[in-house]
Amino acid sequence: MFAEKNGIVTIADGLLQGKRCEREPAVWAFLGIPYADAPVGENRWRRPQPVRPWQGVRDATKYAPDCPQVTLPKGSFYQVEFYPNEKIMDEAQGLALNVWSPAKAGEKLPVLFWIHGGGFREGSGGALQFIGETMAAKGIVVVTINYRMGALGFMAHPELTREQGGVSGNYAFWDQIAALRWVQKNIAAFGGDPEKVTIDGQSAGAMSVTALVAAKEQTAGLFRAAIAQSGTVMGRARVGATLRDAEEQGLKLQEALGCRNLEEMRACTPEQIMEATDAAGLWFRPIVDGDLIPEEYSTRFFAGRQNAVPMILGSTSDEDCLHETQADDYANYKASAAEYGEHASEFLRVFPAQDNEQAGRVVSFARTARTFAGDRITAECQMALGCDAYLYNFTQTLPNADGTVVGPFHSSELVYQFGTLYTGWRPWREEDHRAAEMMMSYWANFVKNLDPNGEGLPRWEKHASGDENCLLLCAQPRMDRVVRAEQAAFMERCIRKGVL
Repeated sequence: MFAEKNGIVTIADGLLQGKRCEREPAVWAFLGIPYADAPVGENRWRRPQPVRPWQGVRDATKYAPDCPQVTLPKGSFYQVEFYPNEKIMDEAQGLALNVWSPAKAGEKLPVLFWIHGGGFREGSGGALQFIGETMAAKGIVVVTINYRMGALGFMAHPELTREQGGVSGNYAFWDQIAALRWVQKNIAAFGGDPEKVTIDGQSAGAMSVTALVAAKEQTAGLFRAAIAQSGTVMGRARVGATLRDAEEQGLKLQEALGCRNLEEMRACTPEQIMEATDAAGLWFRPIVDGDLIPEEYSTRFFAGRQNAVPMILGSTSDEDCLHETQADDYANYKASAAEYGEHASEFLRVFPAQDNEQAGRVVSFARTARTFAGDRITAECQMALGCDAYLYNFTQTLPNADGTVVGPFHSSELVYQFGTLYTGWRPWREEDHRAAEMMMSYWANFVKNLDPNGEGLPRWEKHASGDENCLLLCAQPRMDRVVRAEQAAFMERCIRKGVL
């Protein structure tokens, strides 16, 4: 299909020159494709605008620069693990996506649409772990995207609210929607089926996925299934700010920048905005804006007003195991119990600790349990709409150079999911390659058939309400009791009662 045309594809906005992949020669890559106009000048803090068509053949053999974002400290764990190369950023070119396709002439393959994580502050669809060729070789089209982050992606402001008809903020979510609409319009040119799109994301990307599932009025028909890895919008204050609270954050940024109005803020460089954000101690996040997200997430899901789509949901089995014991961990542990109100004594019972070391481990246990609780609640809300849901714990440990193992930490599953172990420094074992093959096969089957099961894979049972089992996902997957089941049940009760 692609070779006959020398890797040139025609889409709505012009011609693209792609390239054959080296590791998977049957797969072609088309990189750095703009899906929206440059979000600069008047377009900054505005919903994404249509792409300007180009003349001639556009080179699509290299990634676009990343959207402006924070840079992880050099030598930090996640910088070494996932971002060994220096980030190249450009506000004008960041709204781009990447496509990998193994399609032959006449094929209409299902599509995996990937939304990266990074705390809504950093990340890229072009990160090493998200190279899509190995996953695409499973018989699907893979799409990864960039979207605006931080203040550029989420800032609300009274002037913006007046300018934009009574609402502002959540521009990153509108970017994701624009990219999904691009897929509907253009993916057939790459041999993809626009009626068979599955959205998938991890961490902040998983929160994005569940927010898009919630935003039924704007996203209905853009995807038929969803996958959320290590994150949902359930019980997450990070994604639940009100428009008024978000506007106050925007005014604080204006003050930190020393600007008199929105016009002057739009004239600032991205670097100035990021520096002022850090200096003022601000963290810009998604909001319940009354428009894209009409109401608080749990209200929406419990009422069944979200998209009725089947889902895979899960998390790693030791999300925050990288936490290093701090001198104040025990004091923070005792203080955090108060956040649970009348459930404080039960928190202390379910998560027992007597010293800093034990309290430091509770940091991971609590995050792991809370994350999975959100997964299970979301799964059961989808089931109430008649949709299937599959739950997992990723339990595969990763090898260190000294023969020890680490994990499974937050984000550790990503190189397995995309089959990109080769991009990392770790001395991978045969079992790691087997775990990657298992995970890729489950994911590809779900994208194709809305069911992760297939030949040669241990059976992954659908979730049933009240069931404490899930798939323990590793080199030898099996159905078993969820890791930290009692703690997850406690967190689930707290979320359902509105404590979290």
